[in-house]
Amino acid sequence: MIAFVFPGQGSQYVGMSAKIPESSIKKELFNKASEILGFDLLEICEKGPQELLTSTDITQPALYTVSSIYDVLLKEKGIKPQIVAGHSLGEYSALYSAEAISFETGLKLVRTRGLLMKSASDKAPGKMLAVIGLDKDKIQKLLEEASKFGVIVNANNNAFDQVVLSGSVEAIMEAQKIAKDLGARLSKPLEVSAAFHSPLMEPVVPEMSKAIDEAEFKTPSIPIIQNVTAEPETDINHIKENLKKQLTGSVNWVGSVLKMDSIGVKEYYEVGPKNVLKGLIERIIKGSTVKLSEEAFNA
Repeated sequence: MIAFVFPGQGSQYVGMSAKIPESSIKKELFNKASEILGFDLLEICEKGPQELLTSTDITQPALYTVSSIYDVLLKEKGIKPQIVAGHSLGEYSALYSAEAISFETGLKLVRTRGLLMKSASDKAPGKMLAVIGLDKDKIQKLLEEASKFGVIVNANNNAFDQVVLSGSVEAIMEAQKIAKDLGARLSKPLEVSAAFHSPLMEPVVPEMSKAIDEAEFKTPSIPIIQNVTAEPETDINHIKENLKKQLTGSVNWVGSVLKMDSIGVKEYYEVGPKNVLKGLIERIIKGSTVKLSEEAFNA
């Protein structure tokens, strides 16, 4: 069984569009995106600047578009998934892959999501911090100590020994120091512009929920493993509710990967730029096969 997995924010980089093979679908989807967004998305993906590309209102449509193009190109090559999953923002790319939403619907949703998150972050600035090498007890101790300085939660369970914390700038800065004192192998701020999957995103929920409710969804052609349940979903109402919960809820990536493995996934394709999910999956499932989009076109 083949699974397509779609990355979230943090996988973007200036020049990521250049790795995509030239094709009619690349031109078509970038043109559609630029028309809907009102600015030249390909130009930003190609030339940046990095600061602009990292702003969540730009990052989200950029990653969604790049992943969607790779998705179509892989399928045209005869590589098709039987199940999909996305990490945070990547759930929208996964829904497009599963034919639950059109490209245009997904783009409008992630654009709205990005704008709302940027507005929330401008009012209550936040950061995210990757922490590697601490067990559950030490993570809990870290959260308890850092919470004295502001809002902080465990936002992503990315691997057995890696979590991503999310919260106010002060709490995250303190958490970085505490993580080092507790013996973490790594504690590194992420290249994102807001405290995603935390209570700081609460202001986003009402308007984004309305956008999700009003968007046209169809029953997906294949199941999607969703972040908040780590379970395969095909029911439209469940999918929409889980997308809403995901705004402030944590990403259970470990559970999602274990679920895919348990139902028979033997081959994974990371559909998008970089290789963030490849590294995580290979740490969760020893001996797993994870291929990158660009590798499929050089085979």
